[in-house]
Amino acid sequence: ERNEKWERVINLMNSSNPSDWRLAIMEADIMLEELLRTLGLHGDSVGEMLKSADRNEFSSLDDAWDAHKVRNAIAHSGQGFDLSERETKRVLALFEKVFKEFGVIQ
Repeated sequence: ERNEKWERVINLMNSSNPSDWRLAIMEADIMLEELLRTLGLHGDSVGEMLKSADRNEFSSLDDAWDAHKVRNAIAHSGQGFDLSERETKRVLALFEKVFKEFGVIQ
């Protein structure tokens, strides 16, 4: 089944515009936040929810942290964050692992 939010992220990733790459990561992180809330994790932020996650029930937890840290760097530096196409694809592959683990995407 298609996930339109994820398809939008992929379309942004495939753009030639670096501001779209930043947006792709920001939007993937919003999807991560929605997933963590669905899982019933506690916290006001993605970071707090990840801290409360159980490694035994979240095998891609390190991937989620890695991806979220890049999102934070982008959020805090904006246009000043130098994001390459290669790094964008690496980070979105991390989000993809998390989303596949929990069935958000196929």
